[in-house]
Amino acid sequence: MTVLAQQPKAQFFDANGSPLVGGKVYTYAAGTTTPLATYTDASGITPNTNPVILDSRGECNLWFSTATSYKVILESATNVLQWSVDNIATYGTITSQNSNNVAITGGTITGVTFTGNITGNASGNAGTVTNGVYLTATQTLTNKTITGLASASTVNDSLGTEYTIGYRSIPQSLNTTAAASDIGKHLFVSATTTVPSGVFVAGNEFLVVNSSAVAVTLTQGAGTTLRLGGTATTGNRTIAAYGVANVLCTGTETFYVTGNVT
Repeated sequence: MTVLAQQPKAQFFDANGSPLVGGKVYTYAAGTTTPLATYTDASGITPNTNPVILDSRGECNLWFSTATSYKVILESATNVLQWSVDNIATYGTITSQNSNNVAITGGTITGVTFTGNITGNASGNAGTVTNGVYLTATQTLTNKTITGLASASTVNDSLGTEYTIGYRSIPQSLNTTAAASDIGKHLFVSATTTVPSGVFVAGNEFLVVNSSAVAVTLTQGAGTTLRLGGTATTGNRTIAAYGVANVLCTGTETFYVTGNVT
């Protein structure tokens, strides 16, 4: 990507204010004598000659590379130095900006702290980022801190598969039939509680807390299997008075139950 010089067509003048017809514009990497290309248009495909020869109006098309620093030297057609300017820095392109929103196209962002929401597509993928994080197939998130996420926010992988981050605490539910909304929560019950079929998938987990002074039954729903952790025993489970049971779905309607249970 390239960025245009300061005006639609770069125009140069001699000491008398007349267009510098046939003048020469040399471009180098900043601080060096190493030639650095400019381009004929925004595509950045066709480089200018170096030097660029000015036309009958002292003009030329002068597109600089983005995120690059140049030294520019201007000479007359007879090689008389007019001026030399070093460390001309160009920057990436920000397509739109206001106090609440910045849309960034292209380039790499490093060392930046984001506050508030991040929205829109990431790296050209179909998935979107909304108050969360999107990782492409070549990106990883290891030992990083993500702030500003609401409870039960989600993270998408490169294929758009959504993963629930979960709760920062273990919210309470009063359901006596476990529901999908209870994943990551604790059911606070004092009566028989059921684990139904067709609701949970492998990796879903919740707690059942017996709030009463007598044991309560954790019942297998039709088609579900409750296995007592550490044994081959399956069937309904009994949660001790004021006991806690951890219920983990391992797939195919099978749940491992551990804790204050028999």
